[in-house]
Amino acid sequence: MKRVLSLLLVLMMAMTLMGSASAETVQEALDAASSMTNEELYEKAKAEIASGAQLNFYSTTSFAEKAASNFEAAYPELAGKIIYAEIDDGETYTKLTNQIGSGVKDSPDMALVQNGPDLKVNLLDDGLAFNYFPAALKDVVPAAYQDPTVVTFINSLMIYNNKEGSVGVKNVWQLTEPEWNGKVFFKDPTNETVNLNFLIMLTSPEWTEKLAKAYEAYYGKAWEKGEFDTAAYEWINGFLKNVNYTFTSASKIATGIASGAAGNLGIFVFSKLRKVDEADRPNLSVLQFENDVDCFSGFMYNVYSTVCSDTDCPYTCALFINWLLSEEGFAGEKSWNSSQGYYSPNTTIGKPEGLEDEPYTYWDGKLVFEDLNYIDSLDNYNEIYRFINVRVSK
Repeated sequence: MKRVLSLLLVLMMAMTLMGSASAETVQEALDAASSMTNEELYEKAKAEIASGAQLNFYSTTSFAEKAASNFEAAYPELAGKIIYAEIDDGETYTKLTNQIGSGVKDSPDMALVQNGPDLKVNLLDDGLAFNYFPAALKDVVPAAYQDPTVVTFINSLMIYNNKEGSVGVKNVWQLTEPEWNGKVFFKDPTNETVNLNFLIMLTSPEWTEKLAKAYEAYYGKAWEKGEFDTAAYEWINGFLKNVNYTFTSASKIATGIASGAAGNLGIFVFSKLRKVDEADRPNLSVLQFENDVDCFSGFMYNVYSTVCSDTDCPYTCALFINWLLSEEGFAGEKSWNSSQGYYSPNTTIGKPEGLEDEPYTYWDGKLVFEDLNYIDSLDNYNEIYRFINVRVSK
């Protein structure tokens, strides 16, 4: 009898060890998923859903909801199990850090987020979330957008009310002149991280040099150090002095300028033109389409995907990210590519004809592109932030 019990005990221990050895972590699942086909991932996803999982995801861009709906149509056995919730940029990382690992019902399995430096510091570095990128796309998505994975780019452009003709802005230094005081609309950068990152990017050696050259072209003399250490700091100071913060969202800036006074100009998300009343839309002109603005005519920022460390459906998350990076997923009906101002990191995907827009490559050199590595590497980040905050507060 003792011998039988001993054998049973050994068998139970072996089964326990086998179970532990085969237990797959989220990171291991994502690593495996990266080399799987979509058909293989679909089988894994169906198994996860059959075991009771559902994919809850947060997104800072509402177009993701339609992308999820199109995804369910393409993978019908996952229908009803992809649950979208829009999240405001300002609360993104507070919510995610509080909910990941909390055991709260319907906590997020993945998220589409802005502000790469905060993603890195708050989630990736602490192991609260993991990056996933499909190996099959390594040759068509530039390496800079694979880790963390970018699913779309969004631009904010200089757009003005044209009811009295062109505002004649051909050089960014014009926006620092007294005549523009109160006529430039921009969302408070201390409450909108992508706007803040745009201003911080201007302090980089590349953009500081470009601003100095634009200064010389506009004023007819070389920029010289005086009150400000660099041309970038001087431009930021002059620009923020003129900013009007009446409107608290990009949509409100778009509609407010379209229906407001002639000559007002905003820097806001290009895609928000869809929010403008049809009758007011002819009142708006995109400055860059009128002429090449010396230095820049707006900025471009990234939306990243990230998978939460406590998800119970990592393969479903991987399949969904594959979908977002595919032509079918990015360009599906009423999805990102059906609107102005959204661009895929997948270089095989262009903008459709008929839109008042240009492909991603057109904007290279015309906009200030967000660089996670530059912002993350800054030793004087707090100093730059204080410089901006003081001027916003005046």
